Amino acid sequence: MIPAKYQAVALAMFLTVGAFTGCLGDDEEEDTTVTKTTVRIGFLNPLTGPLEPDAPGFSWAATEAISDLNTASSTHTFELVEVDSGCDGAVAGPGAQTLIDSGVVAVAGAACSGASMGANAVLSAAGIPMISYASTNPGLSDASAYPLFFRNVPSDAIQGPAGADMMTDAGVNASGLAILHMTNDYGSGLADSVKAAWEGNGNALCASGMQGYEEATTDFSGLANGIAGNADCTAVYLSSYITDAALIIEALSDAGYTGAIFGGDGPAGIGLYEKLEDDTMATNMTVSAPRAGSTYGDFEARYDADAATIGSIKTYVLTTYDAVMIIGKAAAMSGAINDNIKSTGTGYEGASGLLTFLDNGDVGGAGYDFCTYDGAGGYNCNKYWTAIGGVQSSA
Repeated sequence: MIPAKYQAVALAMFLTVGAFTGCLGDDEEEDTTVTKTTVRIGFLNPLTGPLEPDAPGFSWAATEAISDLNTASSTHTFELVEVDSGCDGAVAGPGAQTLIDSGVVAVAGAACSGASMGANAVLSAAGIPMISYASTNPGLSDASAYPLFFRNVPSDAIQGPAGADMMTDAGVNASGLAILHMTNDYGSGLADSVKAAWEGNGNALCASGMQGYEEATTDFSGLANGIAGNADCTAVYLSSYITDAALIIEALSDAGYTGAIFGGDGPAGIGLYEKLEDDTMATNMTVSAPRAGSTYGDFEARYDADAATIGSIKTYVLTTYDAVMIIGKAAAMSGAINDNIKSTGTGYEGASGLLTFLDNGDVGGAGYDFCTYDGAGGYNCNKYWTAIGGVQSSA
């Protein structure tokens, strides 16, 4: 018989070994929980202002990009922080500060050039880069004035020559062009570029010349009557957004104008029909819009499948998606976000084409599509332009 004191010692040893064995068992259970890093991406969207009709399409694209980033990443969780740019620097500046306070790593936007300029002053001071998906003012190419600024759309310094060639190709009389433009950064910048290219080709403006109007203008009867009353004005170019373009087209129709109407990327897209009282007023109007060239991935197909519902300007829906995707991929890399954006955006195969950021943050682009409204809901891009090849027919 084992003495009681030995029984007690044996029991204690058994319990100690059991407890130790239990600890070993716990250690063998591997913790599979993955802690993801949260990345907040800012988004400056024109929820108010002249591009408000296009904002839902931009928002849809940004949200789709966030979803795709989250699906593809096992290490990061991406969140979108959206604020209003108002299509105005006075609104975008405070909006940029809101994004900074929200802890974003970089910002997609703004759409309007003036808004991007206002936001950049705030964001760059905080060391936060931005990628505009639609700002085309030539002044934004100045990296000293606008540091940490990228854009995945070409400058209007390129769209001007494209627009001039578009009108020459359409047979506009060499001295028959009038230009109407907003006096904001986008409208003035594009109009100046078109005028310089038109006159540089040996042409001249008609008697109505080039006239500006405030962005908030709603009554265009005076401008329209002036152009309609000048027999030598056989074509008019609109450096405008979508809402004011529709109002000008209606005013020209009311004034009895029967000449040709052209425009830049501002009013481009099927959304113009929604703003017109009568779709036939847009018949044969032709606009230029940045050309995607080769598209990569399935995002363009996703847009096309529901384009009538999404609306907006297709070109800038694609560039919005790419801007958010580039920021997300850059943020998942180690190192400085600004350097990562530059490297990610070198040879980037995007929905809007093959992109490479230049040293000043610009992209060269793939030229411009020339798209014509048929007046019955159709919008057909049958020609395009490149700096090297000029005007060409689409395949």
